Amino acid sequence: MAGNGLSLLSSIPERSSSKQIQQGSSAASMRSAATHPFPHLPSQGTPSNGTTVPARGRSTSPIRRPDVVTLRRAPSRTFAPSVMPTDLLDTPRLTHSRLNLAVRLSAPVFMGGATVEGGIHVGIDGGPFETRRKSTPVLSLSKVSATLVGIERCKGKQDMFRALSSNLIDAAHPPPASMAPDPGPDATWDVQPSNSTLPFRLDLPVVMGPPPYKSKKVGISYWLSTLAEFRISGKHHMVRQSREVTVVTVHDPERALVNLSSPLLVMDEMVVSKQYSTQTVKLTAGLHRQTWISGYLIFVDMHIVNKSSKDVRKVELQLEKTTLFHNYPAPTTSAGSADVLRLPDHRQTEIVVRKNLADGFQGVHSLSEDFRTCQLELPTGLVSIETGRFFGIRYFLNIQITCSFNKHLKVQLPITIIHPNSIDIPPNAIAQVAASIEHKHRNHSSASGTGSPYRYRAGQAFKAARRQSYLQLRKDTLGSTEMEELTRTLEGSPRRIALRLGDSPRKTKVGRRQSANVLGNSSRSSHQHLLPRSSFDTTTNTKYSMPHSSFETVKPLEQRESPQRRVSRGPRSSLETKVLKGLRGSLETSGPRLQRSTSGLAFDDSDKENYAPK
Repeated sequence: MAGNGLSLLSSIPERSSSKQIQQGSSAASMRSAATHPFPHLPSQGTPSNGTTVPARGRSTSPIRRPDVVTLRRAPSRTFAPSVMPTDLLDTPRLTHSRLNLAVRLSAPVFMGGATVEGGIHVGIDGGPFETRRKSTPVLSLSKVSATLVGIERCKGKQDMFRALSSNLIDAAHPPPASMAPDPGPDATWDVQPSNSTLPFRLDLPVVMGPPPYKSKKVGISYWLSTLAEFRISGKHHMVRQSREVTVVTVHDPERALVNLSSPLLVMDEMVVSKQYSTQTVKLTAGLHRQTWISGYLIFVDMHIVNKSSKDVRKVELQLEKTTLFHNYPAPTTSAGSADVLRLPDHRQTEIVVRKNLADGFQGVHSLSEDFRTCQLELPTGLVSIETGRFFGIRYFLNIQITCSFNKHLKVQLPITIIHPNSIDIPPNAIAQVAASIEHKHRNHSSASGTGSPYRYRAGQAFKAARRQSYLQLRKDTLGSTEMEELTRTLEGSPRRIALRLGDSPRKTKVGRRQSANVLGNSSRSSHQHLLPRSSFDTTTNTKYSMPHSSFETVKPLEQRESPQRRVSRGPRSSLETKVLKGLRGSLETSGPRLQRSTSGLAFDDSDKENYAPK
């Protein structure tokens, strides 16, 4: 049995396209998506097969063992068809009495940048133990394919925004010998009663689109459809089976959970009474970052200033979901989509979760203020969806305070909710996703001219947030601690002193002029105290330095130049230059820009991965 399996494997011809991908040959780059996250892959390849997605290898499992008996190499070419298979929306399932299809998946969740793997069970005429009658016409199989599609649904209307396919049986990939021992004319095979399993692998781009979502009126779903085409007595037949799968887009780990360059703040004030004097209550709320994970906690800072005679009795946190509905498609230009210019036809608002501050909160009394950090647990299954063909979903965090029966003050902060696995990648897909992310960053660094390599590791999104916070803290404390120490070190360096005791001055005009200044100052000001440069008097807290000679008259620190100006004067050593360059680079860190939804968390248009033509 093992020999038969190896002979079957050796009989499969090697494809030139897979070999080129393994050798690292790159092809002309193309855009994998439009500006909105429901992109249609442009058709730059052949009219029949469209464009090809680069292969990233197979997923890794700690217990996977290859079975030589059932070993069959899965086709490695995944392409985007030039024409969307929209007929799948109307007929997701087609059956025939002589051929059955069943889909088996290897994992419950699949990531963008990785692969969708599994097997397709093909049963013909009831299996190998059934005897075909002589009067039964021959079944000629021509094609078996697997297609992954993304569908947007809204109030009974459907739109397909993603399609990726792979041919399992065609002219380049014959069926196994147990199904069809001899090929027929015109790339068809007269199959015999059998049960076979065809492994498949669909390579996914990093940016797949919005995550799966379901509600009463709208939804986003991904479906894996298998199609078998065959002929019986010259008549064309098709069998199709579809199954829903979970596909999640991978967000850029360098900016998904990183704080904003400046906090997101909102402030509002309410006049409580004007009877004797203006009495007001002011509420300020702020967030360090805009992106939060579904099912996790969200933290918001709140500051209440009560300048009234009434007490603030109640503080409530609300998570508001707003669904925007569109009846007309978004206009487009050659540069991309103009979705921001499209206004919604109507919207639906819903409060998903409420929480009253109760633990340790006694209210804010009159003529007092309160500052605290509050938390709200996000329910699972919530995701922000960028506006597509029919709808878009956004979330807002509302903070409402109550002073009396009819006195309420509310502020609102926009937030973005992402799927947990968009940054916490399953272990089996880490190697594939890491290769895709490194490819993205390598293209971005080469385009910008830096050329710096990038290495992705598990938990990179959390590490990037910690590193950004550390650099920001270092920037805030540099002026009072490190800058002072660095100034003393550089001022006390021997390279900074023009003339030292015991050294003969250089025979130059500068050296003679400095010697004359020293002698003149010592003769005319002999009654003054002379101290060497970079000395510090601990009794008077006065620092002395000398810009032109080895000694100078004592001057207080406030009468001298700033430390930053002293550091920049004179030649620097290579070590000093590296230290200052590293400190300057740490001060230039900035957070991501504000986002309307998850589109800003994905990779930029310049970072789109390359698609190899056929």
